[in-house]
Amino acid sequence: MWILSMIERGLIPPTARITFQNPPIIPRAAPLHNLDEAHKIPTAAPFTIPQKPQLIPVEATKFSPKKRRSQGKGKRSRGHHDRKIMKVTTPLTAVKSPWDYDFFIYNGVIDKTSTDFLAFKEHFHLSWGSIFSLLEHVEKFLRDYAIPEVKIKGNNLVAFLPEFELKHRLTRYDFLSLLENPIHIQMMLNIPGQRYKGQDGRSEAANKIRATWKCFKARKLFLIYRQQKWASGVIAIAWLLHCHKTRVKKILKESRERHLENFRIRAKHLAANWNRIRTSRRTIIHIPSLGYSLPVRQNIDDFNIRQNMQLGRLCDILDANVSVIYICSHQMNDELLLYYNKILSLQAAVKSGNLEDRSDLQDRFKIITPEAINIFPKHHMCLATYLMYSPKAIKRIKNLIQGKQAYIVSGLLHRDDLAVADMLNIPILGPEPEIAHLYSSKSGSKWVFDSADVPVPPGVYGIYRHQQMLEQLGQLVIDHLEIQRWLFKMDYEFGGNGTAFCDIPSHLECYDWFLKERSRYGYEDWRKKWAQEPALVKISEELAGILAQHAQPVNEKRFPTWRKFLQTFLSQGGTMEAYPPVESVTNLTVDMLIEPNGEIRVLSTGDQLHAEGPFISSGTTMPQTSVDPQVLTSLCLKIGNACKMRNVVGYFSVDLVTFIDPSTMGQQVWATGLSLSYSDQLALTQLTLYLTDGHLDCSFSTLKVPCFVPKKEKKMSCLNALSVPSPATSRYAVMTTQLKHDNLSLVFHYVFLQMCKAHGIGYDIEERQGTVFILYEHLKRNKLGMLTIGEDLQGVLMTFARNLFIIHQEISAPNMQGETNFKTAIDDIEAILGVTEENKIRFEEELKQSKDDKNLSKPDK
Repeated sequence: MWILSMIERGLIPPTARITFQNPPIIPRAAPLHNLDEAHKIPTAAPFTIPQKPQLIPVEATKFSPKKRRSQGKGKRSRGHHDRKIMKVTTPLTAVKSPWDYDFFIYNGVIDKTSTDFLAFKEHFHLSWGSIFSLLEHVEKFLRDYAIPEVKIKGNNLVAFLPEFELKHRLTRYDFLSLLENPIHIQMMLNIPGQRYKGQDGRSEAANKIRATWKCFKARKLFLIYRQQKWASGVIAIAWLLHCHKTRVKKILKESRERHLENFRIRAKHLAANWNRIRTSRRTIIHIPSLGYSLPVRQNIDDFNIRQNMQLGRLCDILDANVSVIYICSHQMNDELLLYYNKILSLQAAVKSGNLEDRSDLQDRFKIITPEAINIFPKHHMCLATYLMYSPKAIKRIKNLIQGKQAYIVSGLLHRDDLAVADMLNIPILGPEPEIAHLYSSKSGSKWVFDSADVPVPPGVYGIYRHQQMLEQLGQLVIDHLEIQRWLFKMDYEFGGNGTAFCDIPSHLECYDWFLKERSRYGYEDWRKKWAQEPALVKISEELAGILAQHAQPVNEKRFPTWRKFLQTFLSQGGTMEAYPPVESVTNLTVDMLIEPNGEIRVLSTGDQLHAEGPFISSGTTMPQTSVDPQVLTSLCLKIGNACKMRNVVGYFSVDLVTFIDPSTMGQQVWATGLSLSYSDQLALTQLTLYLTDGHLDCSFSTLKVPCFVPKKEKKMSCLNALSVPSPATSRYAVMTTQLKHDNLSLVFHYVFLQMCKAHGIGYDIEERQGTVFILYEHLKRNKLGMLTIGEDLQGVLMTFARNLFIIHQEISAPNMQGETNFKTAIDDIEAILGVTEENKIRFEEELKQSKDDKNLSKPDK
């Protein structure tokens, strides 16, 4: 009985299993009641309430055959009772269903005398302790929320008991699960303030108000604290970053100063031993890096391809004492490596004229691609920076130059070139990076030209303010009324990217008045300030509007408007200069070298081609034929001496322009640009000399190649003791690195070369003339270079144009032209050929006229 008492008080869960070794109650057969007697419905176990009502006879529920068989006693009586049970077939109407135990609660108080509640209590009296505790929570919940009436579902309440015994708390969701109509009660609970209508409502409301106010004040203080903590964290992080940045800057500054000091020490050693080094075995590390500032690099399309256009540097192995390590900005595949290996193997074949004499020179040149190019594919770094961040490439170069004499030939020097030189512990054949950038700028080159006392176009440099630009431009226009076009050049751009032009006089309303005033005052008085003052006032009123409407940037993709160009122009600084006042203008490029021992040499000269406009060079014809070679050499040597005085060493190129001055009808040459770097023209010149075994004499502007002598004639000359050396013949070359055609990317390189071979585009070793292509990379394949060599300038220009025409026809369809500069290059060459033919006819007429004059001047006999 004490066990039953503990179960009723809830001390033992009703679901617990209790087993006795000696059961306190011994089962025995119970007497059956008469069917006609009234009887009570037995109570069922607490947690076995069926979901659907089933009316079962009392006798069958109480005494099933299965239970009787398990008792093991009273077999006869069991058989008797079984037979009696089988006679019961009609269910009793007095059996209650489980949902009859639902009951109501009014105003949060259970009516303990109601029939429904008493039936519920009697049915579940074995677990009443837990049920009573749960009902107390339900009553309190109803009183708290002032709910007048609810109907509790008894079976749901009993089913919730195990969970309640674990939690000992009643949530709103749990409460609603006990009700018959939870939706109506839930709507009532959701009414604002419902909790404060119940018991202790005023007290709860006061507590809520007090807690809310405390929460508000605490949150306000917390927000202030959090803001202060965030601010202090930001300040602390900013201070730590500032300290770290300052420390890193200091380390970098010390590192760069150390690199520069080591560069100067190695440069002095290179200068002191140059005469020995240039005649002994040495390794040249070519790094065709373009060390422009980041804003300039970011605005150059296909910048890495632009840094790989000087593959002609490999031809330095023409000197038997030279080995070349070429740093490439693209990973070259086997096809490209095989192509350049074949070209460089022609050295012996070119000298002998026999293709079978080719020799493998792979041991004398290496092409290395820094691994950092794949790590930073879109960072627009210069090649020297990629190499600095490529330890594997640096290690390989160290192994290749170990124990050998070596030096670096870079492009436009960058401070990372000094870091690479410091890693490799070798000198650089070039100036300091700051000197290279200073005198390669448009304004810096003017300082060099002024000190060299060479003719330059009228202009001003060092422009950084808009008002300064307008004032000085107005003065220039007034001083040089014959100049029709004025150029604006940014200091640190190249290739025509930072150039704009404007035909100012044609848009000046007062231009005719200027001319009248100048003729009235005379040329000498017009140069005086008092004569120009009214003109300056008038031009200052018009100049800004004329530039805004009529100035045209050359690179319209980058600078679509004059306003954008002007903003960049004033931020970088720049120059304003005159364009020659004639229609026929020729631009030249001269490549020079200042050796470490101070010797100055002219290495290459060429007349520029302009396929994409008069301000963008797209190639050159070499050697130049537009200026007297002696005059050109003298002028360039003056510039070289001026550079030498400014501690410039290494390769540099000078841009010039020549035209016939209409006022004197004499040839005028202006120096217009200076670039302290290795040029594309020089690289292609090296390739030309390699393929022709020729000699370029810039003092006479001639490219001489030895005449090919067949083998039979060689044998005869050996028998002749007084054999005469074979005469040399002249060659001309048309070269470019700027060809582009989108449809080239549709053709693989080997297919392209086979196509050119089928059309007779190739190089003849015996004749030392023909065409060679410079292939840059194997992925895009939309750009290439071309070198065409021939016996005369007119013929080589025609061959060059024919090659472009054939290639364009082969790779283009009527509905798929693509972006290309082939057509404009052909048009430019045709214009040059027209001028050449016109000059040839004029020369022949003058020659014939001179002969006639001589014949007329002879006395009759």
